[in-house]
Amino acid sequence: MNPRSHILSATCILFACLAVSGNTLARPDGDACIELGALAYNDWTHPAAGGSGRPAGESNVEYLRCKSCHGWDRLGLNGGYVRRERTSDQPNAGLGDLNTVSRDIAPGLGNYYEIDTEDILHEGEGRSYEDGSASWVPLDSNPAPENIAAHMEGYSLGNLHPDFSASGVNGGDILLTQDQLECLVEFINFADADPKFYFQSIFEDSNPVEYVINSGASATAGRTFYETNCLRCHGEPATNANGALPEGGFVSYLRQDGAYSEFVHHARWGIPGTIMTRSALGSPGSQNMIDLMLYLQQIPGDDFLVSAGISGSWWNPDRSGEGFQVDIGAGGIVVVAMYTYDTLGNQMWLWGSGTFFEDRIVVDAYLTDGAMYGEAFDPLAVNRYHWGTLTLVFETCYRGRAELLPRPEYALEFEAMTIPLTRLIDPIACEGGQTTSIE
Repeated sequence: MNPRSHILSATCILFACLAVSGNTLARPDGDACIELGALAYNDWTHPAAGGSGRPAGESNVEYLRCKSCHGWDRLGLNGGYVRRERTSDQPNAGLGDLNTVSRDIAPGLGNYYEIDTEDILHEGEGRSYEDGSASWVPLDSNPAPENIAAHMEGYSLGNLHPDFSASGVNGGDILLTQDQLECLVEFINFADADPKFYFQSIFEDSNPVEYVINSGASATAGRTFYETNCLRCHGEPATNANGALPEGGFVSYLRQDGAYSEFVHHARWGIPGTIMTRSALGSPGSQNMIDLMLYLQQIPGDDFLVSAGISGSWWNPDRSGEGFQVDIGAGGIVVVAMYTYDTLGNQMWLWGSGTFFEDRIVVDAYLTDGAMYGEAFDPLAVNRYHWGTLTLVFETCYRGRAELLPRPEYALEFEAMTIPLTRLIDPIACEGGQTTSIE
């Protein structure tokens, strides 16, 4: 017998994924089956996951979803759901439960094992659908012993794993198809989708849970993936352009407890019933996911603050041949140079020094002329003309904009303008959050 099969014997919804009903269609093979299993793990009742709706015995789909007790990382209390509360609206991973059976079903971060269909069905052992959300008994403001006992009994009952077998207590209700059952097994046992391929370690004692992304991830590759597959709908990671979820943008969302594990499941396998399908995401693998998470993890967010990591070369790919150099030194002193052209097509440099505040750098920009090249150079011959103001505003370590405002005497020759900017060369390191000295 599997040495860890006891883990699954009484757990919550785990595989709320699955009672079995007939299906005349051919079972999906290979990647298609694993993808179906991943969608079923999310919500097996959804048509996009091969389902046919919510069973009559349960009014709240949260009590039917695999992730509701095992977590998106499948680690139960050993992962992102360590602090999830049991309420009338949702079960949890066992915190505060009278039942001490683990909800950890991820093979890779523990002793490797594989689940089978029996582990999912819980034939003759699982609860009825009706004992899901309906089992919740709220505590009175001044609870009597009977109320406390009823609350605890219902608390644990709703967390138990349903019986998904055709011969069990839910056999007359909607069950999962054989395809869903078999493909869910394929997904859970698929090594490349195991949490160990995403996370080197998970510290559940941290609040929020701290996920250490596996070594070998590239933030540069992650940024490329985001810009190719995500930017069009979601906008910049620190915003939620076009009203796209998550609200507040990915950076804010990923600060929540357990969010990295939910994110990686959705970003790799898609979300049932939305335009965010696996094919629309480019059918990513585990390497794409760790690259993407590392990129997002390095973005400070809406309250971005300029730091020394902003130093470097910036440009706009649509304006190749023009760009900016930014250098932030000790004490917070900033030097900015823009190489561009005047209205006659002559090469021109704007430069200035100043300081930074919050998300921006503001400098008085100067033009120079008068000196000669090489041995003939004379610093006393240099003429300096106050051209105007150059403001650089940064949204992230990778994106910003330049706002050019000429003085009135130059306004007829040079127009005020704003230029979106991105990195020419990725930084070695960049973290927002420093507003004073960087010594």
